[in-house]
Amino acid sequence: MEEISRGCASVGTIMSVQNSLFFAPLLKYGTQSQIEAFLGPFLTGEKLGCFALSEPGNGSDAGAASTTATRKGTTWVLNGTKCWITNGLEAEAAIVFATTNRSLKHKGISAFLVRKPTEGLVVGKPEDKLGIRATSTVTLNFDDCVVHERDGCGLLGLEGNGFKIAMKTLDAGRIGIAGQALGIAQAALECALDYAGKRSAFGSPIGKLQAIQFKLADMETRLHSARLLTWQAAHLLDKEAPVTKAAAMAKLAASETATFVSHQSPSHGTPGFLPSILVVWDASMIRGE
Repeated sequence: MEEISRGCASVGTIMSVQNSLFFAPLLKYGTQSQIEAFLGPFLTGEKLGCFALSEPGNGSDAGAASTTATRKGTTWVLNGTKCWITNGLEAEAAIVFATTNRSLKHKGISAFLVRKPTEGLVVGKPEDKLGIRATSTVTLNFDDCVVHERDGCGLLGLEGNGFKIAMKTLDAGRIGIAGQALGIAQAALECALDYAGKRSAFGSPIGKLQAIQFKLADMETRLHSARLLTWQAAHLLDKEAPVTKAAAMAKLAASETATFVSHQSPSHGTPGFLPSILVVWDASMIRGE
């Protein structure tokens, strides 16, 4: 993930959503028929999936989901709005979190596999983002959207298990985001090193100025520290050990490092303030500015 994001943060984001947020819960909680229905064309990259958790009023607070799912015979009827859905424009399937029993609070939230397009599901206009612009980010509006329990669609996991699915999925997803941030930071550092070696001032490359060397040293030190935290979290995930804290630490450290490294743009001179220095905008997105 880091190496892909080093080349293009948008491609890294698309892959991260597909692998961490769509495939991971499908493989862990899906039935054999659901896995068979969705895995093939989605695994080859012919089709994309998305993860519909966030809502306008609660962000990624899965326990406050206002989107509802009501059972009617062998179908579920979804109503509500999901926002900031990455891959949402192109995706041909979505994992959607909705409240099936409000009295149970977070234990009354369930996850659903929904194909796109589906009657009653309206995809909003793509957001005009600051960075990572090659990925779509949209709103999904469910207006009496009927989901049939067939062709792999319907409940993902047990009814009322949605909150658990969301939390477990987001733990792993945070490690992916950390990897994306590391790639952005690495690309920014390489740009800075290249510029410091080529740009001359007062008769020598600016990389020979101690003030610039201090900045470059801080950038690389933070990058290595964040990378080790991310590797540690990934190692714990591979061992199926508790990873919530480690994943959050890795995401925090890596995203702040990407912001710090890319925002050293004054060391690039005037070009550092131009939109052509794409890593600055991508880092702003990874931080959530």
